[in-house]
Parts: sequence; structure tokens; C-alpha cells
Amino acid sequence: MIRPIKLCWLLFCLLSVVSVQAQAPRSSLLWEITGNGLTQPSYIFGTYHVICRNDFPVSEILKQKITNSGQFYGELAMDDPGLQMQIMTKMILTGNTLSSLMGEADYAKASASFQKITGLPLSMFNNFKPFVPLTMAIVRTSDCEDVLQPDIEFMGLAKEKKIPILGLETADDQINAINSEPLDSQVTALKQILLNFDSVKHETNNIIAVYKTRNIDSLIAFMRTRGTDSEFEQNLIIKRNRNWIPVIEKAVALKPSFFAVGAGHLGGEEGVIALLRKKGYVVKPIAY
Repeated sequence: MIRPIKLCWLLFCLLSVVSVQAQAPRSSLLWEITGNGLTQPSYIFGTYHVICRNDFPVSEILKQKITNSGQFYGELAMDDPGLQMQIMTKMILTGNTLSSLMGEADYAKASASFQKITGLPLSMFNNFKPFVPLTMAIVRTSDCEDVLQPDIEFMGLAKEKKIPILGLETADDQINAINSEPLDSQVTALKQILLNFDSVKHETNNIIAVYKTRNIDSLIAFMRTRGTDSEFEQNLIIKRNRNWIPVIEKAVALKPSFFAVGAGHLGGEEGVIALLRKKGYVVKPIAY
């Protein structure tokens, strides 16, 4: 069974709140990639995909690393005008509706909660897979009016400098990863989030507090204590990390690049940082 906190991981994967230290940090959300014959460094940053703006002021160092790069990579090529439609089209339910999957009584309670949380009727999404309304609800767990999507902010900086915007994976890749979670598990997660929303908001605040420590291994450890199982981690994190490495290698060999991915992808023995080091790159944390 999928727990609500596992879907919150997608906000690491789908902060400048501590002072920058003079000495090199032991960990960071910003990492420099060198070695293996690279003539110029590239950088990778771990984002939290939706966060309060006050929790994530974009530092001048971070802006500089983005705008001095030769190309910008998100998990997806976010400036593709057809991306949203492509994703939504592939999220349509076939042979079922959300109401039939949830059952009449649970659907009625979930609808009332969804309307209160988002201001929208759940019926608008009755023909979509649970992940669509689930994501909309998770976005509302940020307890502030001024919500920031760092990936979009970074992309805007790149666009201003006419830096090419690319993706580490396709929409199909990401949708296939999402759909690795069985439909009944997605339904269960949606009900749990909508009917226990205050608890989910509290847990989101806990995740963000860990994120603000800028310690990527602490993020992984925290998520593993909050109900992420090995199958979920394998499908949503590890497989995608491994698939990204050849793309990253090709990119950094071509020109200095900046990569922005969910912070949950960076740490651990199968994280992007460890995988790049296994390939012979020098990857070190950068204060920002």
C-alpha cells in the first residue's frame, strides 16, 4: 500500500535559510561536476518542486551558475508548449472513473475535502488517474500564499539568457515511472491525503525542514523512515537516476551544463552524486 508521504517524495523527484559558510560544505544541494577530461565544470542542484518563496530565495551564486551555463536541463524539457497536454492525455483513465474506483461513500467525502483544499470540484478530474488530483492536493500543503516552483524559476533565468532548455527524460518516461504504482495504491493514497490533510501538511513541513539542512543523505534517510518501500524507491528514484547518467555524461562533455532535479535523486548509494563518482567524475558540494 502506498502511503501519502511517498507521493510527497515526488516533490523532490514528480533555500537559502542557513548562512553560507566560508569553508567548503560537507554537503549541499548544489554540486560541481569536474574530472574525466572536462575542461569546464557543470553543476547539478536538488530542488523541492513546490515550496514557499520565503523558504527558497535564489542566491546570486545560484543565478550565476545557471546563467553561465551552456545548457539547462530539468527532469523534463519544461519549455515545451505541448508538455502539459501530453502528460494530461496520458493520465486519462480507460474503462473506469475516479468515482467508481473510490466507491460512492468515499468519493463523496473525498470530493468535499478536495473542494475545500483546492477550490475545485473533484468531478473535474473524474476521468483522470488519481495522481492528477493527488498532485494538486499535495501542492496545497505549502502553508503560504506565495508558492514558488524553483524549476520554473531556474528555467526563466535560462530563457532570459537564451540558454537551451532540455530534459533528462521524456514525458513518457516520467509517466511510466508514476504508473509503476498500481492504480489501487494511487486511489488509497488520494483518499488518505484528502481525508487526513492536516497530518499531510504537518509531514510536508517536516520534509521541508530537512530539505533546508541542505544535506542530501539526510533527505534520503528521512524519506526511508516515512514509509517509502524498496519497490517505490526502485521505480521512482533509482531506475530514473541510472537512466539519467548517460544523458548527463553526454551533456557535460558537450558544454558546461546546469541540471535541476528533485533533491531526493541526489543522495544515497544509488543517488546521482554517487553514480557520477562511480563513473570517475569529481563531484563536490558548493556553498551558495
